Order: sequence, then C-alpha cells, then structure tokens
Amino acid sequence: MDKQKNNGLGDILISPALVILDLEAETDQEAIEKLANRLLEQGVVKESYVPAVKQRERDFCTGLGYKEMGVAIPHTDSIHVNRQAIGIGILKKPVAFCAMGMPDETVEVEIMFMLAIEKPDAQITFLSKMIDVFQQHGCLKSVRSSATPEEAVQRFLRFLNDQ
Repeated sequence: MDKQKNNGLGDILISPALVILDLEAETDQEAIEKLANRLLEQGVVKESYVPAVKQRERDFCTGLGYKEMGVAIPHTDSIHVNRQAIGIGILKKPVAFCAMGMPDETVEVEIMFMLAIEKPDAQITFLSKMIDVFQQHGCLKSVRSSATPEEAVQRFLRFLNDQ
C-alpha cells in the first residue's frame, strides 16, 4: 500500500487497497463490518477494531445527509488502530444509518469513510476536515461514480487537497 502524503490530513494512508466498490449490505452494521474487515486485512487496525467500531456506531451515530447524498464516518478509539488510514466503502444500494446527533432520524448512506485514527486528540480535526471536503460541490458524486478503487482515491484526494 502506498502512503499518500500532503493530503491535508497529515500522515494518513488513503489507498485503493482500503476501498470497496459496490459494497453489498442490508444494514449499517453489516456495511461497517465489511469495511472494517478490509482495514483489518490490510493491517491498519487491530482485531478489536471491528467490534469496537460497530459498537461506537450504535452509541454515537455517524450518518450525515448532504445535498449530493448521505455519508457515514464510522470510527472508534485509537487503541484499536495500528496505522492512521481512511477506508472508503461505496455502497451498491443506500443503507440507513442513524443521523449524527439525531439518533431517532436516519440517513440513506451511499458512501462510508471509515477513519482509523492513532492520535485521540486528532479526531475532531479529522472529522472537521472530512465534513469540509464533503461540502465541496461534486465531491461525493465524483467519488461515488468511480469505476475503480484507484479512481476513487484520486478523486477523493483531489477534493481533499483543494481544502
């Protein structure tokens, strides 16, 4: 996996090996588990990450509704992380996630950006940066329409570097 530098988030891995196109899932928990397992397979996270990120999503929802589409930013504590990274899951069909800050509402999510953050004090900065990127016109549609994992990474990095 190649490390992507100068991406606006510091020393974080954003790699095609961490991208799943046409991710099939019926529930938010299934979608999270599949993407978390990809991060585990690539050595980015510890085995404890998979159940921890699923539990954190139950406790603190990460669905965000944007004009272009719904996204989710599942993440968990740094003790479960080996290396900072972002996994991208482009869902084959939208999956309902609870809305961030409004657990009684749902968001139809089409893309997940799963964060593996090593430094606990960096979490707010990462989330803030991601939200800024998602608000850029065309960002989410561009990433969603990618034909390959490499293209998804290139498109995401282009918007990330525009910040």
